[in-house]
Amino acid sequence: MLTLVLTFRLQNGKTFRLSIPDPKSNLTAQEVDSVMNLIIQKNIFSTSSPIVEKVSARVIDRNVNQIIG
Repeated sequence: MLTLVLTFRLQNGKTFRLSIPDPKSNLTAQEVDSVMNLIIQKNIFSTSSPIVEKVSARVIDRNVNQIIG
């Protein structure tokens, strides 16, 4: 399972992470950068402090191997 994790810095110095499951496979760095800029500009999330900068964006690939159940 792939997850896109966007990490931002808040005005108070804390971080805010947004996890998006199953991002499209051909996602580009430019697309991610544009979306992160839009999130900051529009201030669309209610956080403890305003989002002020991008920290990172990464795709995490996690494989789960069920043993029982």
